[in-house]
Amino acid sequence: MTNREFYKNIINGVVGENEIAFATSEIAKLDARNDKRRNTLTKEQIANEGIKKDMLSVLANGAMVASEISARMGISTQKVTALAKQLVDAEKVVSTEVKIKGKGTVKQYKLAE
Repeated sequence: MTNREFYKNIINGVVGENEIAFATSEIAKLDARNDKRRNTLTKEQIANEGIKKDMLSVLANGAMVASEISARMGISTQKVTALAKQLVDAEKVVSTEVKIKGKGTVKQYKLAE
């Protein structure tokens, strides 16, 4: 059965075993595509995994704020902050609030114990 035939049958109120089997098959295909998409990393995510490993190496030298990590790694402070949040969520890094003159209160990151 084609999609067109299926939709015409639904519009005309014809719902039999063939239509139910076709719909069940199509839902299984959708689920398989969604699972594959959910479990496959994008190129950006793969690149970010390497950056996060490098960030952990940088933090092995001690606690730092995002701007310090950014300067050492040569990436934007925004990217450092986003990836540091992921590391905090994964419990590999902890963040604390520190006051810096001229900047106010900022987050400082260090390796988790």
